[in-house]
Amino acid sequence: MSLLRLSYLYLKRHLLTTAITVFSLAIAIAAVTVLLKLEVLSHSRFDTLATQGDAIVGAKSGGIDILLGALNFEGELPNYIPQNLYETLKAKKDISFEDQAKFQNSFTVSHITPLLFFGKYKEFKLVGTDESLLSMVPTESAPQLQEGQFPQNPGEAVIGSQVAESQSLTVGQSIYTHAEIYGSKISSAAFPLKITGVLKATGKSWDKGIFTNLTTAQTAVASTPGYQTIWGPRVLSYFILNIQNDGQDSLASLINQRTVSQIAFVEKEKTRLQELAGSNQTLQLLVVGILLLLSTLTVLAVFYTRIEGRTVELAVLRALGRSRQDLTALLILEGLMMGFSAIIIAAILEFILNPIILSTAGSTLPAPTANNWPWWMILVTGAFTVFAVMIASLPPVWRLFRQDIHSTLRNIH
Repeated sequence: MSLLRLSYLYLKRHLLTTAITVFSLAIAIAAVTVLLKLEVLSHSRFDTLATQGDAIVGAKSGGIDILLGALNFEGELPNYIPQNLYETLKAKKDISFEDQAKFQNSFTVSHITPLLFFGKYKEFKLVGTDESLLSMVPTESAPQLQEGQFPQNPGEAVIGSQVAESQSLTVGQSIYTHAEIYGSKISSAAFPLKITGVLKATGKSWDKGIFTNLTTAQTAVASTPGYQTIWGPRVLSYFILNIQNDGQDSLASLINQRTVSQIAFVEKEKTRLQELAGSNQTLQLLVVGILLLLSTLTVLAVFYTRIEGRTVELAVLRALGRSRQDLTALLILEGLMMGFSAIIIAAILEFILNPIILSTAGSTLPAPTANNWPWWMILVTGAFTVFAVMIASLPPVWRLFRQDIHSTLRNIH
């Protein structure tokens, strides 16, 4: 009788023990796979973070929230800031306040781009801006026109490459969408946007945007039911600036202390973000390691307990002419059969539970694709488990090689 047949018959004869072991392994593999998926997706989430700008001005919140909102198009619609400060900085004028205080610029703004988020078309953000969007630096990953032109008239839009590709849109077509405002779930009446241009692919968040001019965006916001601010329609969500390095402290003091806005310096917030992501990565990898260790110990316990009960059976097989090498292969083969069965069940579990787990993890995670999560990753975690099974097989094999079959058979009653 072949070793494969012997292994199958033994596992079938101890079906309950085999099933519990295999299912425990499957749960561990599925858990490890999900944790690795969350880890990979959480890091690929930041791959689309735009690299333009030295600083971002937005409504008072966390610096990381401002960074991710403006440069990665994440989160809900942000609160508004008045357009006046943006226009003053753009015109490079002295900044004056209601108490007659004046602030003379001790910094130089070399570039400034406004952003007003005002809704979504499907999963793509609607953003009001101006032509400065097309002259941001560094230019390698900045928005640039592939065809068409920047919107000149109300009701026109230029779209990112991902929008054009996924929705099969080209210049001259129109889409219908709704405006949304901060702090409200009420949308405006549907209005059309005519596509006047398509941006080149950048691999950044710009690919996921639908960009209008500020007039279109501000008109849509002002006409949305429930909108009311002291600034009327002249509002922005953010503006992105490039400034000289020696002017950061004075600019931060001005904006944070004397206005309703807050400034976030891009490199500083990126560093904080990396520190947070790094600590989460360490924790997740620690949990993955613990799960793999528990899987190994579980299989080891089962194998060791099993060989205690199979002492006579293995001695009989030795007496019938089976070598130690044959019985070693038998034990390892049984472990591999359980390991591969667990991988198949784990793949099914992961497929079923994946949508639920990703939805509870938050909407900011990108959807799994062949680029950020290849299908064969389940095989990687499965290979680790098979390796763990092989390791767990070694102590029983050691017991096998120390067995004295004559003493064992003499003790049979």
